[in-house]
Amino acid sequence: MNGILTFSFDAFLKETRKLITIFVPILIAQLAVTGLGVVDTIMSGRVGTNDLAAIGLGSSVLFPVMMIAIGILMSLTSLVAKLEAKGDFQSLGEYLSQGIWLSIPIGLLMWGVLTYSDLFLKFLPLSPPVFHLTDDYLDYIAWGLPGLGFYFAYRFFWEGLSLTMPTMVISLGALVLNIPLNALFIYGWGPIKAYGAAGCGIASSIVMWCMLLAALWFVYGRLARNPERQEMDLSKFHPPKWQGRIRSMLAIGVPNSLALLFEASLFSLIAILIVKLGTLAIAAHQVALSYSSLAFMLPISISLAAAIRSGQAYGKGSRLEVETRVYSAVIFAILVAIVTALLTYFLRLPIIELYTENTQVIQLAMSLLVIAALYQVFDAIQVTTAGALRGLHSTHTTMWITLFGYWVVGLGGGYLLTFGSPYNAPLGVAGFWIGILLGFVFSAVALQIKVAHLIRHLSRKGELV
Repeated sequence: MNGILTFSFDAFLKETRKLITIFVPILIAQLAVTGLGVVDTIMSGRVGTNDLAAIGLGSSVLFPVMMIAIGILMSLTSLVAKLEAKGDFQSLGEYLSQGIWLSIPIGLLMWGVLTYSDLFLKFLPLSPPVFHLTDDYLDYIAWGLPGLGFYFAYRFFWEGLSLTMPTMVISLGALVLNIPLNALFIYGWGPIKAYGAAGCGIASSIVMWCMLLAALWFVYGRLARNPERQEMDLSKFHPPKWQGRIRSMLAIGVPNSLALLFEASLFSLIAILIVKLGTLAIAAHQVALSYSSLAFMLPISISLAAAIRSGQAYGKGSRLEVETRVYSAVIFAILVAIVTALLTYFLRLPIIELYTENTQVIQLAMSLLVIAALYQVFDAIQVTTAGALRGLHSTHTTMWITLFGYWVVGLGGGYLLTFGSPYNAPLGVAGFWIGILLGFVFSAVALQIKVAHLIRHLSRKGELV
């Protein structure tokens, strides 16, 4: 971190305060979105085991599909942050239009994949009730995904302007709205029949379109009429510019989307590979993963905030600003991760007891959370640095680093540690978690080297002074 030495402790504190004002609403929004899945699971689980299984399987299909849209449209945030800092307000309005145009094929792609999900669900060993419930759930929720695609375009646009409170308010509103809609369509009421788990898909589709309506109201009813923002001319809708604006969004967004999928698929593949280890290993892995996924909301929120702050500094063309914002975000992420790691380690027993009373699962899960406590620090470094790099419009290298770190070091190394090799005895499911730790260490170091090299490169090109 050569850049750390170029700014003062006072500059770090000042930047951290600004980062926190962006980070906190994003964190609350992320937790609210996570809560949507929790609500679906709890409410459908009350109907029966088949419904619970259908929600679990349907969510595992839905999540990577949504990651494609999020990863691509997230490019708007860094582009908008840079343009606003440069004072190019006319291009801001153009980029919003291009984001909307791009969200159309993305939304249709998501709709198509889920609508025809039965083509690959039939290859899974599912009982007829679970198959039909999962297929219906995905069919219903597919109709909400075009609306969600539009919403992402608006969301990542206003987040590029450092406006994260709307995301928080809309996400919390979606969580509140989802509960009565779930109750209506899962259990039925009056003329509305009970759809079981499939009803979650209907409720979610309605919620997604309501989120879009809220976004439209904010952008055109509040933001466009703000005297300080009128230079953006958001009321003017621009035709698609596939070779210019949209191409620049895809150049940042596609590698970013793949990097997100590499991490998401890592844990999915591990869940499949440990089936042969037995029920205890699967249960312990799921407990540790559930908690770790919740803790991950902290660094991913810092990463999103870091992309905004570094993108703005990039627009100003100041090397000192870029270094201050990038390394302040990384240091802040490390400090937060140390706290969460200590809490994970010392509270691992009561945390696990919230999930299970099985003593064998508890003992195994406790060993996994010790490893999780260690990797949280390196995970925070790598995901925050990746966010800062996205703000600097650099995602290709991040994609390759995460591919090697997650799949070669993490998955490949974890497989050898778990099942054994000529050089080591099998460690069981803990081997995969050690592999994840090693993969995050590699990614954290490699991405730090990349960001230091990129800052020097941009300085030599004259883009940073």
